[in-house]
Amino acid sequence: MRIVRWVLLLAVLVGVGWVYKTVSGVAGNASPATLFRIVQQPRDFFLGKERVNVLIVGKDYNRDARGMPYTKNARADTIMLLSLDLARRQAAAVSVPRDTYVVAPDGVGGKINGTFSRGGVELLKQTLERTFDLTIDHHVVIKDTAIKNIVDALGGVWVETIDEMHYDDNWGGLHIHLPKGRQFINGEQAVGFVRFREVNTYKLDRWGNRVPIYPVKHSKEEGDIRRTERQQQLVRSIAQQATTPQNLLRLEAIADVVFREVETDLSRPQILALGARFGRSGLSDLQSTTLPGQGGYYGGAYYYNLDRARSQALVDWLLKGDEAAGRRLVRVSVYNASRLGGVARATAGRLGQQGYRIQRTDTAREASEVSRVIYKQAAFEARAREIQQFLGIAELHKDPDHPEEADVIVTIGKDLGQRMLASGR
Repeated sequence: MRIVRWVLLLAVLVGVGWVYKTVSGVAGNASPATLFRIVQQPRDFFLGKERVNVLIVGKDYNRDARGMPYTKNARADTIMLLSLDLARRQAAAVSVPRDTYVVAPDGVGGKINGTFSRGGVELLKQTLERTFDLTIDHHVVIKDTAIKNIVDALGGVWVETIDEMHYDDNWGGLHIHLPKGRQFINGEQAVGFVRFREVNTYKLDRWGNRVPIYPVKHSKEEGDIRRTERQQQLVRSIAQQATTPQNLLRLEAIADVVFREVETDLSRPQILALGARFGRSGLSDLQSTTLPGQGGYYGGAYYYNLDRARSQALVDWLLKGDEAAGRRLVRVSVYNASRLGGVARATAGRLGQQGYRIQRTDTAREASEVSRVIYKQAAFEARAREIQQFLGIAELHKDPDHPEEADVIVTIGKDLGQRMLASGR
């Protein structure tokens, strides 16, 4: 039963709902030798690869003249690349903002989500592979109804918002009203949680005319970057809820729901092999982030323009396993709060020799007895912890709202400053 549980966890995480049927189908038809290979040698089912990259696509939907939803020629609402390191049992996910500007292999320039409507998952896959010199091994396409039905099948999930979220779209049938803070939400609320992009700036009067809302109360949750971060949060929440005691007793019913909501080219033995390989960790240490860039309006349309150098370094690090690229990617600022001369420059020099990119070296506004390392995104936690251990600093904190532009901020207090002077560094 344990293998079923972990296959379910992995399956829900990547959007594949075959679990119970997969287990029964393989167990019923495969020989004991095959089952042994699935558990003991999962890489055999991926042509001996040490790393498997999976493209996860969430379908958007259109509406006809009567307001009814349909998915023909729909764009991609969510685009995520999941990398599974079979050798080290590590996983990473990189979200691609759907408004990202690309030139696809068919020669058309525009938003990356449009490649899905023109050429399906294959054109989207080719576009990402060519853009980042990346190999994508498999794909999972999640239907537009998946989030609501899967979350409801799990009985709801826990999420946390950083601000209130309010939006109403009567035509699209989307109504979002979520308070700030940690909360338990149902399937319909989960749809709003991942789809929210901005607050309403107008309301409709009784005749259907748009009436501006004054003043507009904006939310910190607005924008595509926060939207992709919430999508990643929901992925983790679904994975956690899938293994609660009450849901472990409902494996078959949950798997049946998820099975109806996805399309994938992963085979049944491959699903089992992934479950066996990641069974102990359950992907709890999943690193996730969004491709860096900046949005803006061009020719009247909104596009997200990638920071090409940083985006490529991010892909090389998280999706290809290049640790040196990970260090080049991380921007580090070093502040001297010890009031001892030269320690910030010396620390920056040591970190630079390790391959980190130094963003800034300066004197802190306030003195501090204690040194600390702060990181702003979960994806940089491993690098921040590496810096913490390298420098011998006790405190490590995450602060996504830190005003510093750097990804990791090192503050040298009197404790580390005195040690450095005593050791001659």
